[in-house]
Amino acid sequence: MTVTVAVAVGENGVIGFEGGMPWPRTGDMRQFKELTWGHPIVMGRATYESIGRPLPGRTSIVLTRRAGWDPGDPGVIVAGDLDTALARARELDDQVFLIGGAAVFGEALERDLVDSMVVTHVPLSPPGDTFFAPIDPDRWTEVERERHAGTPDYEIATYARR
Repeated sequence: MTVTVAVAVGENGVIGFEGGMPWPRTGDMRQFKELTWGHPIVMGRATYESIGRPLPGRTSIVLTRRAGWDPGDPGVIVAGDLDTALARARELDDQVFLIGGAAVFGEALERDLVDSMVVTHVPLSPPGDTFFAPIDPDRWTEVERERHAGTPDYEIATYARR
């Protein structure tokens, strides 16, 4: 199974602020939808709650340590840890996307569970309370970068693990 991180990151490493996006929509949601469509997506409970619903065309697997937490949608899979979430994703597909939050990204990257990353680089440095670790060039190779017009303009880069 291939595990891919999909994340939007400001120049200062910010990925979130007070439970939401720290900037106006850039337009990268279309690319995110195309990238993840038909594949399981793994996210933390807070990320799921910030979205507010399962994303169409994808199986949502939500990580939480809250015993008995109910997402209110029978189509959402709840997992108590990352290993269980990835095992459930493996039952569904050979490609899974990790879409947040910082703790999910951090654990997966620290444990070398991630094969690739698709990073939307947003040229802003907004205030934030949730951050993505700097991409280590000794561990990751940029294999593609596309510039996109938006408000603000943004770039989507794909990285492969070395």
